[in-house]
Amino acid sequence: MDFDLTEEQIALQKTIRKFMEAEVIPLVDEYEEKEQFPPRELVKKLVPFGYFGGLLPEELGGLGLDYASYFILIEELARAWSSLRTVLTTNNMVLTNIARNGTEEQKKRFLEPMLSADKIAFFGLTEPNVGSDAAAVETRAVLEGDDYLLNGTKTLITHGSLAEVGLVFATTDRSLGAKGISAFLVEKDTCQYTARNIKKMGMRASVLSELTFEDCRVPRENLLGRTGEGLKMALSMLNVGRCNVAFAVIGVAQACIEASIRYAQERKQFSRPIGGFQLIQGMIAEMVMETDAARLLGYRAAHLLQKGASCVKEASMAKLFATESALRTASNAIQIHGGYGYTREFPVERYYRDIRHLTMAEGTSQIQKLMIGREVLGISAFT
Repeated sequence: MDFDLTEEQIALQKTIRKFMEAEVIPLVDEYEEKEQFPPRELVKKLVPFGYFGGLLPEELGGLGLDYASYFILIEELARAWSSLRTVLTTNNMVLTNIARNGTEEQKKRFLEPMLSADKIAFFGLTEPNVGSDAAAVETRAVLEGDDYLLNGTKTLITHGSLAEVGLVFATTDRSLGAKGISAFLVEKDTCQYTARNIKKMGMRASVLSELTFEDCRVPRENLLGRTGEGLKMALSMLNVGRCNVAFAVIGVAQACIEASIRYAQERKQFSRPIGGFQLIQGMIAEMVMETDAARLLGYRAAHLLQKGASCVKEASMAKLFATESALRTASNAIQIHGGYGYTREFPVERYYRDIRHLTMAEGTSQIQKLMIGREVLGISAFT
């Protein structure tokens, strides 16, 4: 078993970190304070590194990256700016679904502008009454002539009001339940819907929206895959999505560690750096240990993804441990900073807010436990 990164992965990591230090980190405070989406020109600068569609094969315009290399990209970006990282997760979920399930005409129309970040995408699954129970989608799609009419509401949609393209899941036959859900490519310019942004606790430069569809016309040719295949498409992304979240919080946890080490070395009390106190060292040791353990769980899941092996348990374990341990790490970082940790004078309060959401994204911590339990016991807790 080899725990070392390859020479190429180490070089990638160093290159990305240098870029983040120079181009990204200097912008974070300004845009987070204004709760403003990162500049599109900055988003486009991420393209050459493989942040958009890096996992796709070269013949489809991607870089053909392995999963471990891609998750290195995710960790380094999240370490720099968690809000900016969110644009990749949703965009790549849509890109991957189009690459796997789209017609040649759909691939030609949508992949190129999304791979170049000329267009960004939203992933429209969650609804006011639909969260963990994804099969309960209430949004309806009714075929009328050459168009589908969409009616319903999607909520907690990342970049829903800003994205130019969306993958929206709607039921085309309610009597079939989960097998009656289909997926539609919705274009902002031609498919009318309303958007309302939702104020939130963390990742304030990342937009979260509620979308309302009222007789929204979607051309028949924008159906992705066949009718009834929508939920299968959505669920096919779960293991990759959970690993995405794992490495996202690992990146923020790493930022917490680095901020805490700097502060503990510089801050003096009783005529000595606080890093010399045993309890401070104990907290930092726990932070480093748990973050490294989370990273190893993530790389194991990435290895299984690369092999094409089943990894429901491993992806859920990586996501669950990473998010919960990162929350502890962020809390410790605030404690190490003392009163300053609770202020916006230092970044650790933002790190805590950014991590908190990710204990719920791609399935809550409680859902992850049930997924792991089902895999271990062979008994499902879901009805």
